[in-house]
Amino acid sequence: MAQPPHRNGAESEEIHLPGPSLVPLVTAAGITLALVGLIITWWFVVAGGVIALIAIGRWIREVRAEIESLPAERR
Repeated sequence: MAQPPHRNGAESEEIHLPGPSLVPLVTAAGITLALVGLIITWWFVVAGGVIALIAIGRWIREVRAEIESLPAERR
């Protein structure tokens, strides 16, 4: 895809945006469940912590995969 030149004649850089993902929402839900569990029962703390840790792990894997798919000069 050709980029229109800037006013000074240089080509503009293509902007990279990550794709849509539900992982941030699941992470927030896990953290919220763990915090609510501090008031209600420890089972919620455990369940929320497990959900949050799994979601954070998946989020890190997605980011690493996206970074690897970028051209070498953009990393």
